[in-house]
Amino acid sequence: MIITAHDDLYEIRVNIMYKFDNNNEQETESSKPTTMSLNETSQDVLSIVVRMCGLLLLFIGLWIAIQIFSEALALYKDPANIERMATAIETGSNIDKSLIPIRDSLLGEDEAGADSKSRPEILADGFRISYFIAWVVDLLLLLLLARIAIMAIKTGGELALYDAQVKRLAREIVKARKKE
Repeated sequence: MIITAHDDLYEIRVNIMYKFDNNNEQETESSKPTTMSLNETSQDVLSIVVRMCGLLLLFIGLWIAIQIFSEALALYKDPANIERMATAIETGSNIDKSLIPIRDSLLGEDEAGADSKSRPEILADGFRISYFIAWVVDLLLLLLLARIAIMAIKTGGELALYDAQVKRLAREIVKARKKE
């Protein structure tokens, strides 16, 4: 919904007319100015606190999103950085060591011995499943953090623009009453 300046002026005009039409009500309510002003002041303070928390959450979400993007870019530029996570996965699960007997049984004793003699890197640094698991885990963690950053940005923006949503709702209610 597009809010125009004309709607704002109309709303101000209605509020002013309401105040002039109800002068008698204002005089009777003047006996309780402290509770009204205290209530309004507490609402204003609470609104400011909510907006500040929303802005803080918004900026934290943006910072997290930038960090995620820079980490993904660093992994793209230097894929060897995944080696730390692959080593941690191998240390914790020993998945590569548990797959060596399976690989040897599939290749057979003669072929595994011939491969390891002609190409010693197969024994030391051959196909490592932990390396691929590390990529999957790292990408899933990046996606999870990106999702959290998006939710923080969305929630922070909604908190920072709290009054705008309430005003929009009030305008819709006023328009619906006018139609009836």
